[in-house]
Amino acid sequence: MTRTTKSPWSIRLATGTAALAVAACVTALAAPQASATVTSITIAPGLSLGAHSYGTTCSYTVTAQVDDNSKTVYFYESGQGSTGFAQAQPANGIATATWTPSSTNVKYVYAFQPNATTAAAQPVDVGTGINLGSSCAAT
Repeated sequence: MTRTTKSPWSIRLATGTAALAVAACVTALAAPQASATVTSITIAPGLSLGAHSYGTTCSYTVTAQVDDNSKTVYFYESGQGSTGFAQAQPANGIATATWTPSSTNVKYVYAFQPNATTAAAQPVDVGTGINLGSSCAAT
């Protein structure tokens, strides 16, 4: 009968390698997944006349800067569900949408990407709008 023995060095190497592999797996599974984030949101004010910056019958360009081009950006106003008024696929870190305020009760416009922990918000002052073509009277 032949007896095979392993040297203490080879046993320590095998044990160390197994422990390292387990540690790597645990670290990979425990690491938080990167989430898409809207880093800022702006709304081009257009040419508004009157007491308010935005009017209900007028349209404005909303721009969101993001850190993940692979996730759709959803735009919505306060009081709307997160399906909102528009969605856009970003390119080069920018997503844009056209917004027409739905009422004078809107206080914020938001942009977010799926799996993000927060949405970016832009406060707005909306009045009753009269669309004059190249400008908006927001009273």
